[in-house]
Amino acid sequence: MVYCTKCGTQNDDDAAHCSSCGASLKVSRRESRGWEEEIEYRAEEFGERAERFGRNMEDECFGLPGGGSIIGILFGLAIILMGARQLFGWRIDFGPFAIIALGILILAGALYQQNKRRR
Repeated sequence: MVYCTKCGTQNDDDAAHCSSCGASLKVSRRESRGWEEEIEYRAEEFGERAERFGRNMEDECFGLPGGGSIIGILFGLAIILMGARQLFGWRIDFGPFAIIALGILILAGALYQQNKRRR
């Protein structure tokens, strides 16, 4: 049996393409190269996939694209409000606002990821 390097589906030995995703199985056959070359090839392929995954995740925070910017904006707003509170003598408790903001971010991230999976 031959396993697809893209999706991991088990295929027949004589299959040229994966029965699940259609990827070519020729490069994954052990007969086409020695086992040392096969291990090296698969390690490089895994490294490339991990690097692509890392690049995709760099821009996300709380599961939202650009989520890091959202966090920065919230922290900036909190600092401005704390300064205004000191300057004008306002009596604002930031605890509930912080909890609500965190809850909204988590909820928005979950909804975004759910919608992204449906596409």
